[in-house]
Amino acid sequence: MTNEPNAILFASSVRGQYIISQALCLAIDKMKEVEPEHMREESNISDMEFLRDELFPIYKAVQAIDIAVKEEHSND
Repeated sequence: MTNEPNAILFASSVRGQYIISQALCLAIDKMKEVEPEHMREESNISDMEFLRDELFPIYKAVQAIDIAVKEEHSND
C-alpha cells in the first residue's frame, strides 16, 4: 500500500513547501562546496536553483528576513 496521496497533500501544504525549499537551499549550498571545482554538478545546481526560485522560494525568503532581523538587532 502506497502513501503517495498523503505525500502529495503534504508537498502541497505550506509546511511541505517549506521543507522542500529548505532541502533545496541546503543541498545547493553543499553542492557548491564540492572541490575540486570540476567535480561540481553545475547543471544539477542550476536546475535546483531554478526549482527553488520558481516553485519553492519560501526558505530563501525566510533566511533573508532572519538575516535582516539579526543585522537590525546587532545595531541596537
